[in-house]
Amino acid sequence: MIQYRKIDTPENYNFDAAKDGPRKEAAPRDSALKDGADAPVRLSLTAVDSGVFRLQGQSERWSGGSGSIAGLAWNGFPGEGPSGCVCTLDDAGSLDLSVNGTSLLKGRGFGLCGPKWLLRFEYDEKTKFFGLGGKNLGFELSGKRTLFWNTDLFAEFDWAEIADSRADPLYASFPVLIGRKRPEPAGGVTMNMPEPATSAAASGTAALAPEAAAAPLWWAIVMDNPWPAFMNLGASEGIFNAGSTPFKKYLYLGARNGAPDIWIFAETDPKRLVQKIQTLQGRFALPPLWALGHHQCRWGYRSYADLKRIADEYEKRQIPNDGLWLDIDYMEGFRVFTVNKEHFTDPEQEIASLAARGYKVVPILDPGLRRDENFHQYKEAKERDILCKTPEGKDYIGFVWPGYTVFPDFSLEEGRQWWAEEVARFTKLGFAGYWIDMNDPATGSVPLDDMRFKRGTLPHDAFHNQYALGMAMATRQGLEKARPDERPFIITRSAYLGTAQYSGMWTGDNVSNKTHLAKSLPFSLNLSVSGMPFNGPDVPGFAGDADGSLMETWYKAGFLFPFFRNHNIAGAKDQEPWTRGKGTEKIVAEYIRSRYKLLPYIYQLWIAQEERGEPVLRPLWYHWPEADWTSYCDDAYTLGDSILHAPLLDPAAKSRTVRLPAGQWFDWKGGRYLTGDKSFTVRCARNETPLYFRSGAVIPMLPGLRTTNEKDLRRVDLFLVMSNGDQGKYRYCADDGHSLSYRDGLRSELELSYEMKDGVLQLEAAVTNAAYGPINYRIMVPGAAGISRDGLRQVVLNGQEIPLVREKLRLAGRENSVLASQVLLA
Repeated sequence: MIQYRKIDTPENYNFDAAKDGPRKEAAPRDSALKDGADAPVRLSLTAVDSGVFRLQGQSERWSGGSGSIAGLAWNGFPGEGPSGCVCTLDDAGSLDLSVNGTSLLKGRGFGLCGPKWLLRFEYDEKTKFFGLGGKNLGFELSGKRTLFWNTDLFAEFDWAEIADSRADPLYASFPVLIGRKRPEPAGGVTMNMPEPATSAAASGTAALAPEAAAAPLWWAIVMDNPWPAFMNLGASEGIFNAGSTPFKKYLYLGARNGAPDIWIFAETDPKRLVQKIQTLQGRFALPPLWALGHHQCRWGYRSYADLKRIADEYEKRQIPNDGLWLDIDYMEGFRVFTVNKEHFTDPEQEIASLAARGYKVVPILDPGLRRDENFHQYKEAKERDILCKTPEGKDYIGFVWPGYTVFPDFSLEEGRQWWAEEVARFTKLGFAGYWIDMNDPATGSVPLDDMRFKRGTLPHDAFHNQYALGMAMATRQGLEKARPDERPFIITRSAYLGTAQYSGMWTGDNVSNKTHLAKSLPFSLNLSVSGMPFNGPDVPGFAGDADGSLMETWYKAGFLFPFFRNHNIAGAKDQEPWTRGKGTEKIVAEYIRSRYKLLPYIYQLWIAQEERGEPVLRPLWYHWPEADWTSYCDDAYTLGDSILHAPLLDPAAKSRTVRLPAGQWFDWKGGRYLTGDKSFTVRCARNETPLYFRSGAVIPMLPGLRTTNEKDLRRVDLFLVMSNGDQGKYRYCADDGHSLSYRDGLRSELELSYEMKDGVLQLEAAVTNAAYGPINYRIMVPGAAGISRDGLRQVVLNGQEIPLVREKLRLAGRENSVLASQVLLA
C-alpha cells in the first residue's frame, strides 16, 4: 500500500547488515520475503569515468535486480572530469565523495529493512539541491522529502490540494538529485549564502569579496530503481518541537525493493554535469520542426468538422498553429485505435486535407482496452496473453473511460511489440504523432496492487513507475515502423528515467489559476535538468476557466517553453485565443507569432540537445553558477544561452524586480543596453514582457511577420547583439525539418565568426555544407539612435562593408528599430 505522506526513516533500518550479513534477530516477515530476506548484501563501487561512479548492490533479497528497463548506459563524454575527484566505499556501505579535498557527500552507512534499502549521508547546510524532475516541491529543494510514485493526480488528491498546487507525488519520477556546494575559501573565510527572498530575482549577493570566493562544486546522484523510491533532503518530522528529543537531519535516499543501482557524478561546471545526466539517460532526438510550434487541443474535439473549424479560425485570424489535437471523444466508444465513423467519414482523406494546409493531427492514445468481445484489439491482446494479470491469474480490470478496462502489459517484450504493431497500423490514417495519456497507470477506483506484470509473476510496485516508459518505447517503435524516414513525435503524461529517448512530456493536468502558472516555471526547469528537456505545461491551464487576463499572462510567460500547447477540460469555456475578446486575442496572437519568429533559434537548441545533451530551458545557475542568488531564482530562465526571460507570473502585477547576471544585456522592452550583476524594477504594459538578449548573441529568426505555419529554415534573419569586445563563432543549420535525411548529411550549414572592436563589427561567413541548398540570410543589428552602448558604426562581412537600412522588428509586444542588410546568399 502506497502512502504518499509517509517516507521511510533511517531509524527503522539496520546499518550493520551490509558488513555483518544477516540480521541476528530476524522479525516475522511476509511469506513472500522468506527466501533471501536475510541474505547478505554485496555493494560494489566502480569508477566508470573521470568524475563518474556507479554503486550497485547484489543480494538474494533482490533476485530480480533493480528491474529497470530504462537502459541507462555510459558511453563516455568529451573532455576530462574534475581533477582530484575521489569516491570511496567502506565496509559499512558509507559512500564518500570529494573534489580536491572538499567533501561533497559524507556517508553515514547503508541500511536494510527487509527488502528495503537506504543510503545515508550527513546533511550539509552549505549544499543547495535541484532536480527531482516531476516533483511539485519548488525550485531549490533543501528541507524537502518525497516519494517517487507516478500518480493519477485527479484520482488521488482532493480538489483543494490540486487547485493550490500542493499535491505530490505527481505524474513522473526522475530520481535525479543535483547538489551545489561552495568550498571553504583559503584562509577559512566562510560564505554567507543568501536566504530565499519573496522575489527570488531580488535576493542579495554573498557577503564575501569576489577574490576570496572559491568556485562552487557540483555533484549529482541518479538512482535507477523503478520501485517506490524516496529521498529526504534534510526534512524534519513535524511532530518534533522544543520539548522533544533533538532531531537529527540526514540526506538519504532509498527504495522499498529492488537492487540499488546508483550513478554518482562530480563536476566543477554545472553545464557538463547536466549534459552528463542527459547523456546517461539518452538524449532527446531532434524533433520535427512542427512539434516546436503552437498546438491547439481540448477535451471535446471529436470530429473532422471540429478540426477544420479550428484550422479555419487560425487562418482567418492570421495566427500560426501547427498541431490539431484530439482527445478521447474521437474514438468509437473509447476504444483505442478506432475512429468514430460519424465524426470522421473518411479519416484518411480528411486528415490529408488538413496536412495539405500544414496542420498535423495528433490523437490521444490511452493504454486501457475496452473489455468487449466484439472489439478486435481486446480479443487479440487476450489471445496473445499480453494483458496485466491479478494474483489469481485473471485479466486485471480497472474502471476508466471505456468502463470495464484491461491493460496491455508493457513489461513484456511481446506486449510492447503488439502495441507497436497497432500504432503502425493506426498511423497509416495520416496521424503525425501521438500523445499518450492515463499511463501512470490510471485505473479509476480499483486498487493498483492487484495489477501485476509479467503474466502475474511481478508485483505491481516493481513496474508501476515504468509503465509509461514501456508505452512510450512501444509507441515510438510503431511510429518508426510506419514512417521509417520521418522523425517520430510523442508526448507523454507519465515518465521515468530514460523516457526522453522515446518521448517528450507535458506536465499533466494543471489548473487555470495564478498558482499553477507561477509553479510551472520551477517545475519545468527541474524537469529540464533531470533528463526531460522537452516539457511544458498546458497553456493557460487545463481545469477551470482562464479569464482574459490569466490567458494573456500565461501566454506571455510560456511562449518560449519547449512544449507550447493550449488545452482545456471538457465542460469548461472554450479557450482558443479568440475566445476572450479582441484585446486578449491580439496579445495572445502576438506571442504565438513571436514563438514562430524565433523558431530557427529554438531549432538550433534542439540540435545541441541531440549532439551534446544541452537543455533548452535552463535555470540561471546553468550559465552563472558562481552567482549565489541564482540558486533561488525560480521566476526567470534562459532559452539557450542567449535569451533571458523574466515573465510576470501574476495577472494583477504591473511590474517586477529583474536581476540580470553579469555582463551586457540588450533589454528588448526598453530598447537599450544594460549592465548586469544588478537588479532593476521593470514596469510592463499589458502586452509586454521582460525579455533580454545577451551581448555577443546571434539570434536567427524567420523573416517578416509570422501569420501562418509555413517555415523554411533556409531563409533567415541573423539578429546580432554586440558590444565592443564581443567575439566568437556561431553555426547555423538548416534542413527539411521533418525527415531523418540530415543524419545522412542532407543539411546546410553556415559558419559565422564575429568580433566587435571600436564600433566596427567584423564578420566572416562561410558555407561548410550546402547539401540542403543555399541559405538566404540577412544581417540585422539594433539600430535606433543611441541604442548601442558602444556606438556600432560599421558592419564588415568577409572584408566588405555591407550597407544597412533602418526597419522595424516586432517581437514580444514591442517594436524596435533595427539596421538590416539586403538578402545575402550563403
